[in-house]
Amino acid sequence: MKDAQQFHWQPFGPVATNYLYDSTCWINIAVGSIRSGKTIVALTRFIEYTLRSDNTDFMIIGKTLSTLERNVVRPFMKMLGTLGIQAEHNQYLNEIYYEGNTVCLFGVGKKGDDEKIQGSTFGGTLIDEGTVITEDGFKMILSRNSLPSSMIFITCNPANPNHYLYNEYIKNEDMIQEGRCKVWTFTLDDNRTLTPEYVQNLKASYPPDSLFYKRYIDGLWVSGQGAIYGHFDDNNIYHEDKPLDYYDYLEFGSDYGASSTTCWNIIGIKCFKDHYEYDVIDEGGHNADTTGVNLTDSQIVEMVADQQDQYNLGSGNTFYPSHDATSFEAELHHNKRIRMNVEKYMPDTLECIGVLGDLFYKNYLRVHERCTRTIDCIRSYEWDAAAARRGVDKPYKVDDHFCDSLRAPVMMHRFDMECEMLGGLVYL
Repeated sequence: MKDAQQFHWQPFGPVATNYLYDSTCWINIAVGSIRSGKTIVALTRFIEYTLRSDNTDFMIIGKTLSTLERNVVRPFMKMLGTLGIQAEHNQYLNEIYYEGNTVCLFGVGKKGDDEKIQGSTFGGTLIDEGTVITEDGFKMILSRNSLPSSMIFITCNPANPNHYLYNEYIKNEDMIQEGRCKVWTFTLDDNRTLTPEYVQNLKASYPPDSLFYKRYIDGLWVSGQGAIYGHFDDNNIYHEDKPLDYYDYLEFGSDYGASSTTCWNIIGIKCFKDHYEYDVIDEGGHNADTTGVNLTDSQIVEMVADQQDQYNLGSGNTFYPSHDATSFEAELHHNKRIRMNVEKYMPDTLECIGVLGDLFYKNYLRVHERCTRTIDCIRSYEWDAAAARRGVDKPYKVDDHFCDSLRAPVMMHRFDMECEMLGGLVYL
């Protein structure tokens, strides 16, 4: 029987071992492929550093507190317990206490988050996924680590080659030669806990020529160019309706525009043992730009209710309004005709694009021929070249509404390869 409270270290590879013993610069960056062992060795090194340091105030930084809890805090607490170190996690104050140390937890993934740490002083920091930290936030972190002998430990996957972390630190030869910054490059081969089967499955998760394969598997800093869903073709379009009871789930995904386009898709989800498949059964919505008519939230929700009734959906189904559709969500709850559950979804745009692109590539995500606006949207969905030159990865925001409406049903009913196909311990 597994002991869920124990952390079982496995032997580190040469790169991780070197990081563990030689990360003594001001800024220590572990960069490379996903699942290459960066997080675990960085956590191990951070624990060792905090126990030996004369400082007692530290930080752990992530994109949000929820991602930090999942990716870092859980293994961190298990490590401390396995080492026989009594630790307390105060979830109200977002602090961890052990051996006279206080480790403050912060999410610094969006503009303005740097204000959370402004005015504080720390003696060391661990940054999880450095490329998702805002530039203002990163500079604030550096300025707050002002106690003697402070060190900063960073993990990240490659991102846009114009990203500030890549240009100003990872490629900064002056800082590296002066001993103020050091960089370690990790590959999948550096993680000795990965089975060949898992590596094969991981590589198969991304189209070989895609942005995400080049970054997450090959460990390259490349930018998104051209079509986002370049593998979407006629094979992803189906023509014959399936019985509705064929699907395990029927869900509404949506995108909301207060004065432009509000749209939705009905997506049927079929769960198989080793993967899930998704059919975009139908679409709906209102485009104020093309019709010249603005509808109220109440009128649009009546359209939703009509399509809900058409497919005989109810409390066993969910409508996902976009995270910023506050008034629309309120009207969905208020309208007595809406029988479906209503659940807000907060997207991670790049993660969603990676997952949907993989599903199109494997032909696990298909669109019915009747959904002509959705098909046109997918085919015209492109990377924003101007944003890429600024080091930002994002889609070109023109007629992208139906692409956005696909996200929630897929991501909320996503087959988790790691949970379902992987046995044993894997280092992150």
